[in-house]
Amino acid sequence: MPGEHKGPARPYRVGLIHVVAKGDPVIDTQDIVDFKRGMETIGYRENVDVVYQELYGNRDPDLIQAHANALVAWPADVIVSFLTNANIALKEATRDVRIPVVCWATNHIEAGLAESYRRPGMNFTGFSYIPYNNWAKVRLLKMAVPGLTRIGHLYNPTYSPAPAVMREFGEAARTMGCEMPIYETLRIEDFESSVHAMKRDGCQAVLVGPHALFNMNGEMLGRLFLDARLPAVGNQLSITRAGGLATISPGKKKGWPMMAQVVDQILHGADPAEIPIDRSMRGPTTLNLKNAGLLGLQLPASLIDEADVLIE
Repeated sequence: MPGEHKGPARPYRVGLIHVVAKGDPVIDTQDIVDFKRGMETIGYRENVDVVYQELYGNRDPDLIQAHANALVAWPADVIVSFLTNANIALKEATRDVRIPVVCWATNHIEAGLAESYRRPGMNFTGFSYIPYNNWAKVRLLKMAVPGLTRIGHLYNPTYSPAPAVMREFGEAARTMGCEMPIYETLRIEDFESSVHAMKRDGCQAVLVGPHALFNMNGEMLGRLFLDARLPAVGNQLSITRAGGLATISPGKKKGWPMMAQVVDQILHGADPAEIPIDRSMRGPTTLNLKNAGLLGLQLPASLIDEADVLIE
């Protein structure tokens, strides 16, 4: 149960900010519901112990920044941010008013939200899958594709975490004896030429980087990878359903209820600068066994056993 409130006798104010519209068909906004349930589980009754201001950015950078500014002006006691572009807006909004922010990020350090994972040193803390999920994607391909030595990386640098993900993929690939040429892809019109170039250059598999362009057009990409007989792994479940081999997703389903505990600490005086960023949550793995067969792969039983979800 929450303890006594700090300051005036009022409910705590918790701001919630997401970058997409509520109910977005591509990015799940259920995370906000999961977080609020986590708060309720530890004793925070909505409109009694805590009030929420829940804002959605509709993929509009100006609106996201306006929402971030509004939560600071409210003022929130703590803000919970559900995706990278909201984190960036909050970094600007809290530059002079250091309201605590709990967030998920692909890479807090790369985004300038933390000095280190063990001691963030700023007003941001939260959780991340870095670097483990990215290494796990390379390992999965190495286990699945016999003689794998060359993996193409579908890359769009216009999403701020993408360069860090690219570096981690590259480090993992080199460690596992693979080359990783980069295929920068900025428009939907470039999908086919990028996949063709990977095949021409002798790539045996694909690592799909994070980007809304890829998320929103997963069905098209999945079909292209399957037609080219290129096993693909990324964050995007839509690609795996349509023709990819596997998805290793961020562990948000477990993460947001756990972040309620972090918010509770902050509301009772803990400094986010001293709360380590949690990297313990393994992302769920989805394997498409049907697509594996169409790709001519015989997956090891141990790899199949590791999967959380099988598509057959």
